Amino acid sequence: MSKRKAFMNFVAAERILFLIAVTALAFALRLKFLPFESGDYIQFLHNWFTELRDGGGLAAIGKNLGDYMPPYFYLLALLTYIPLRDLALIKMLSFAGDIILASYAMRLVRRKYKEFWGEIAYAVVLFLPSVFLNSAAWGQCDSLYTAALLASVLYLLENRDWACVTAFSVAFVFKLQAVFLAPFLLLMLLKRRIRWRCLLAFPAVYLAAILPAAVMGRSLTDLLTVYFHQATQYSLISMYLPNLSVWYPEDTPFPVGIMIALLAVLATLAAVLWFSQLEFDMTDGMTVSLALLSVLFVPYILPYMHERYYYPADILSVVFAFYFPEKFYVPIVTVFSSTYVVCHNLYHADFIHIRILSVLMLFCLLWVCVSTVYLTRDEKIEKAVRNRWKN
Repeated sequence: MSKRKAFMNFVAAERILFLIAVTALAFALRLKFLPFESGDYIQFLHNWFTELRDGGGLAAIGKNLGDYMPPYFYLLALLTYIPLRDLALIKMLSFAGDIILASYAMRLVRRKYKEFWGEIAYAVVLFLPSVFLNSAAWGQCDSLYTAALLASVLYLLENRDWACVTAFSVAFVFKLQAVFLAPFLLLMLLKRRIRWRCLLAFPAVYLAAILPAAVMGRSLTDLLTVYFHQATQYSLISMYLPNLSVWYPEDTPFPVGIMIALLAVLATLAAVLWFSQLEFDMTDGMTVSLALLSVLFVPYILPYMHERYYYPADILSVVFAFYFPEKFYVPIVTVFSSTYVVCHNLYHADFIHIRILSVLMLFCLLWVCVSTVYLTRDEKIEKAVRNRWKN
């Protein structure tokens, strides 16, 4: 064996040992929160799991258990066969999602750095407060759909447009909040980075997701309208996410909120069309910037947003900071805001006014937007210089 090959094997083993150690430490940290029962667990998750277990596990997936899409219930149903307390099983599922999420963050960062930075990104994501509190304390599964969103961005960078749309579709059948990345994907369609026929993957994944529940007896109409009912379930225009809605009156009528939502959609479409007219190379850095801008912009301007809806922005902001280290403040602001509102929900923390965080998130959004626009300009200038030298 050559010295070079022996050295490469040593480096690979070192990286694997690092990942194992980081994962073990992350697991130990999450064990500290295992006994904690969140309001969502008491009100929803425990009841869902109990009904699935009492109904025979997979035999009960045809029941209308709650306002989630069936894939999450399929996973819970599989866990009912393990003779452990439901609280531990639910949180272990979320921790598995954390590992998948961190792995995709690592792969995205590895595209820029051949050194050890991908593994560092893996560790950073696993130890983000908004990540481990979401899974270990809250028992939420936001890491599952966000991992699929990161996979969608990664597959786009790898020029695998079918896989990109499929991954986004998987994210969507876990959580409606996957639509925060939809403007980015629409821009990629307009820029011809994604072929229009790849959109066929979306209904295929959706139908595959609901078919087992339909076969087991759940109403097909109900399965096709899960997100419609979910979107109309809450009437508070602000659900304590630090966004534009915290400045609206708390008693804003629902029809007015719908009008605000429609205006937000129009503003998003206008922004996508504007970016589609700009000329720039779709580099990895530009792609990451646009993806982050999408998952920041949409929840910031939409009403009726819950406190954990910056979760995808938290993760993509970390990846963004690895691509643009001088903008390290972006994940600091984003993750701090997310962590505070999560702690407000779980532990009733109340020492910062939500409107202050809203202003901080606005500046963060503007920084990312201006940075992305300047990046398009810089790439255009660089391209013009390269062409001039060639001539």
